[in-house]
Amino acid sequence: MIFKLRDFCIDFVEDKDINAIVEVYNSNKCFLVNHMGTDKVRYEWVLEELENMRKADFYSCKVVEKSSGKVMGIIDFKIGEETYLSLLMIHDNYKNKGVGKLIYQALEEYAKEVKSKCMRIDVVINYDNAVHKFWVKNGFDKIKDVELEWTGKILPAVIMKKNI
Repeated sequence: MIFKLRDFCIDFVEDKDINAIVEVYNSNKCFLVNHMGTDKVRYEWVLEELENMRKADFYSCKVVEKSSGKVMGIIDFKIGEETYLSLLMIHDNYKNKGVGKLIYQALEEYAKEVKSKCMRIDVVINYDNAVHKFWVKNGFDKIKDVELEWTGKILPAVIMKKNI
């Protein structure tokens, strides 16, 4: 286990978790349509994505609800002097309940413990204003506009950072 909170814990994704990770992705249809041009991902795609993240030295983790043992989200991040949060995705059933904020705050505390100086996230800006607002509320500032390429799509985004 990497870190835990009262109601859930964050741990590395294992092979037995792949179907649950597919379900988390597939519960976020708006994200998938905007970022990938599809409303569904498959088991094989998740395996490939996890391998790509591993090769880039990211931790791919599951967020597990302690009471039920259910995977309620995923988080990909790379620890360093600058901790880079690549993805924080909550299953649609758990959205708008403060879970994302709690997970982010726990990641930030973990990053401080391992001596990171700042947090970074790249936020795609053309599909859900609530996502950008979430990161601003959590203390992030826009650094610059960028374009991200993911699964063959070019996505307008902003790099955001926060000193910790």
